[in-house]
Amino acid sequence: MQEPVYTILIVDDNENNLFSLRTLIEEHINADVKEANSGEKALKILFKERVDLIILDIQMEGMDGFELASIIKKRKKTSSIPIVFLTASYIGDEFQRRGFEIGAVDYLTKPIDEYQLINRINVYLKMIEKERTMNILLEKRVREQTEELRAAKEAAEAANEAKSIFLANISHELRTPINILYSTTQIINSYLNEDKVLDREKIRSKIAMQQQNCYRLLRLVNNLIDITKIDSGYFELKFSRCNIVEVVENITLLVVEYAKNKGVSLIFDTDVEEKIISCDQNAMERIILNLLSNAIKFTPRGGSIKVEVKDCGKTVAISVKDTGIGIQEDKLEMIFERFKQVDNLLTRKNEGSGIGLSLVKSLVELHGGKISVKSEYNRGSEFTVELPADLENGENPSMDAADRKEENENKQHNVHIEFSDIYY
Repeated sequence: MQEPVYTILIVDDNENNLFSLRTLIEEHINADVKEANSGEKALKILFKERVDLIILDIQMEGMDGFELASIIKKRKKTSSIPIVFLTASYIGDEFQRRGFEIGAVDYLTKPIDEYQLINRINVYLKMIEKERTMNILLEKRVREQTEELRAAKEAAEAANEAKSIFLANISHELRTPINILYSTTQIINSYLNEDKVLDREKIRSKIAMQQQNCYRLLRLVNNLIDITKIDSGYFELKFSRCNIVEVVENITLLVVEYAKNKGVSLIFDTDVEEKIISCDQNAMERIILNLLSNAIKFTPRGGSIKVEVKDCGKTVAISVKDTGIGIQEDKLEMIFERFKQVDNLLTRKNEGSGIGLSLVKSLVELHGGKISVKSEYNRGSEFTVELPADLENGENPSMDAADRKEENENKQHNVHIEFSDIYY
């Protein structure tokens, strides 16, 4: 037999009535029936136990049903328990009104009609069950909302902390090149003002330093502008049909010198010579440049970087794999988050604002693609960009020799900008 789901309290000063009611209820309803032959005993039960429904005789010696019902309804713990009054004979409207004013939900007259009693009890128990279910759902929702608020609070606090770190990094990223620009300008001015013999090599060195730090500022400003445009929905890609293998290979070749100066070997490989897709070529170049820049930054002298393009049919996969310092497993989830930097021990050779990979991820997703990373700490990392091999949006670009020359110059310019924070 199943455990009783409900508890019903019957209150009557007549023991025979109590016995009859208990027997009838237990025969038809799976409930735990409690008995009380006085108002005082009923209150003791109510103080100690949970009761779902009360069947209460009005005409009792001592504390009558009205008085007991009034006490029950005044107590917060018991005020919501439904009360069904029993009376020995037909009662007038005034009598009924008094009971309903106190808080009764129903009246039944004696002798009790068994079918009517069981039917009424079942109706109220169903109402109680619905209320229980609603309370459970409400409590669950309250718990969920509490958890959501807690998670939102933690996320907001984490975001504020990340933004604070980001602003500190940005301040440093802005201040450093500006200070260098200012100091080199002062040095050049001192040569001019003091009529010193101009050392062309020194001047060239200072101008080169100025140029590199201008590139650093451009890189930072470009990234900030683009990430703001993406967030606000104003960043537009210019799709055209291009050979993605050629795009990746050309960019890789442009940065070979940077890798060589760092003492790192750079290899390009592909399983197909041509793969025409629709993409924004400038955005793709920025994606590859950023991944290569990170790989060169964090790969020590003597290490290697491999760039590979694979034709996967409906998609094309571009991977940049290095033998660098790698990323700790617990940091992999945050690698593409805005304003986050995985390496908290940044040296002057490995500076950054913390928006580069976030921007890369956004640019990849704007192409309908996805980016992933595999890494082993102190062994290296592999970033893989998967792009749809789609030709729907692209047009065939037409360029003459002058256009191609300008395009190559722009590529070289973009390489200088992306690699402006790499020092040797």
